[in-house]
Amino acid sequence: MSYVCLWSPSWPTGADFPADLVASLLGEAPRVAVGERGLVWGDARGLHGGQLAEAMLRVASDYGFDDAHAGVAATPVAAEVAATQSETPLVFVKPGQDRAFIAPHTLAVLSPPEHLAALIHGLGIETCGALSDLDAEAIEIRLGIDGVRLWQRARAEDERWLFRVPLRALPSGSVEWVEYGLKDPERLLFVINSLASTVCASLVARGERAREMALVFALGNRTQRTHTIRSSRPSSEQKRWMRLVREALDTITLPDAVMGVTLRVESVTGNDGAQGDLFDRGFASAPMVEDAIIQLTDDQGDVVVEPVNSLHPLVEERTRWVASKAAEREKTLRFAQSDKAALTLQLLPSPKVVTVSTEPRRDHDVPVRYLDGNEWHDIVEAAGPDRVSGGKWQSQYEREYFRCVREDGMMMWLFREGQQQTTDWFLHGWWD
Repeated sequence: MSYVCLWSPSWPTGADFPADLVASLLGEAPRVAVGERGLVWGDARGLHGGQLAEAMLRVASDYGFDDAHAGVAATPVAAEVAATQSETPLVFVKPGQDRAFIAPHTLAVLSPPEHLAALIHGLGIETCGALSDLDAEAIEIRLGIDGVRLWQRARAEDERWLFRVPLRALPSGSVEWVEYGLKDPERLLFVINSLASTVCASLVARGERAREMALVFALGNRTQRTHTIRSSRPSSEQKRWMRLVREALDTITLPDAVMGVTLRVESVTGNDGAQGDLFDRGFASAPMVEDAIIQLTDDQGDVVVEPVNSLHPLVEERTRWVASKAAEREKTLRFAQSDKAALTLQLLPSPKVVTVSTEPRRDHDVPVRYLDGNEWHDIVEAAGPDRVSGGKWQSQYEREYFRCVREDGMMMWLFREGQQQTTDWFLHGWWD
């Protein structure tokens, strides 16, 4: 049994309904709701409906309502009819018999609107069973959408939401201090990283992924600044959110020193339906990519581009993108299903300055670790240097490239400007 309906002809309705009675009923039922016409609902899902109904009747009797009636059924409409139309104090509707229980009663038990009741009476329909035996199409043509809803209730197809789902508190973390104020972004990142560790661990434990988080700064001038951080793909990975936090801090300007930080999750999604990636063959979605590109081409013209490489020594200057030719477009759209797996070089839009520790090897120095943001990465293998130089006048360049393998297996591409300048190191990209 799922629902208990409690009703008494003598208790007041509306604003005069005794609030202390509801509080006492909550001592027996996990959730209680007061509906229209003085109906009180108890949530019996997962409980023994008969025992809950008896307990609610005892509470009503203690408040002086000895004439209270209770109905127990799997659907709200059957429980309501059982409570309001029966002479016995407690009526059980057997599971699967809700429609049959309602059928003999007149349509008045469903409380139809006055205009609809007149139309139904004109059709000669008097009972719930007579209405439920009609076809849905016939009801919709003659009585409209309101008639279809009434027809569904006559068939015990009641999908009313009687109990609101309680909101769960989403993961959050905060820290405050009063002795000093922070203005250094790196120190703020250190604090936020600790909060992100707690929040993301809570998300993993709950089996959820965050869509967006709010970063709240408590400032020394007794004000707060809130910045919302959104991820294009729901995630519970700390590294992903910290990358977004770093990007956000580069654009945030605060009017005073920070005295406290709060990181809280604003919205989440479950792990049962991970969002696919159109360009990930593992999701078998290549046809969707082809259809999308074809539609864009039809609507916008030459939106498909292809790389054209030159012989320039610098890789960031080597490639330019041009519109693909119509004859080559079909070849561009098709994915080669027989291609073997291979690593692809991912270049940063512009080389990123990083701090690198080196050690001597024969006639040159090799990187042994580097600092990216606030995290050091050890390099277990470094191949190089591959020296590139050239240019004229103001555009001269001189670089030493190293292909490096980190301790976690990631392959990185580092270089430095000039053979004698040991501090100007750059991260150019990685392979994956």
